[in-house]
Amino acid sequence: MATTESRTDLPSKPPRLSFFRPAPAGVGIVPQGRRLGVLSAAFNPITVAHMALAQSAYEHFHLHEVLFVLPITQPHKALVGAPIAARLQMMALAVQDRPAFSIGSCTHGLFIDICRALELAYPPQTHFWFITGRDAGERILTWPYPDPAQALADLFGRADLLVADREGRFRVPDLAVVRPYADQIHHLPLEEKYQQISASEVRARLAKGEDVTGLIPDPVLAYIRQHQLYREPSP
Repeated sequence: MATTESRTDLPSKPPRLSFFRPAPAGVGIVPQGRRLGVLSAAFNPITVAHMALAQSAYEHFHLHEVLFVLPITQPHKALVGAPIAARLQMMALAVQDRPAFSIGSCTHGLFIDICRALELAYPPQTHFWFITGRDAGERILTWPYPDPAQALADLFGRADLLVADREGRFRVPDLAVVRPYADQIHHLPLEEKYQQISASEVRARLAKGEDVTGLIPDPVLAYIRQHQLYREPSP
């Protein structure tokens, strides 16, 4: 999942969000107290674990919308695998029957930059809830930013963080720069059967011609087969 790691080749222009599929029944129909969940990842491809994360956040934290964000520039890894257009199409297929789920892409991948793009795209006073797994959550909170205190202050001044267990239980790091935001870091329930599912596993199985039924939404699997994606091992 996308993290707040730092890279020197990130876009220099202000972050911008583009909608691929707005939510038919999302934040836009809520007059006040708007709560937007944000799930940012490479979605290479989108899996049932991504869907379970979004649904859990939507239900447990009473969100009005969950936006799946595909960063065009990944802050911590090169963009390989399916093309951007194909990923967005697969994401849209996965959420086609979820009226409160939306799909978009962002020019930047850092959470704080995504926040800035969201502030321009959503109504004022919309509160953001970033949805992530244990591994990405730990990176976000412990990354050696040039100014860690300021970076976390900027992020938590705009958003809360929802973290699910993934290949291990998440614990809030006991660090001085993190402690002031402990009340804004929440445990996100996720059934154990989803905690081990990863897009890299899906790609590896597809490259070997193995069955991935139950790991990705059925419409996504049909799209992958139709377009013959992930037939080669990932670099």
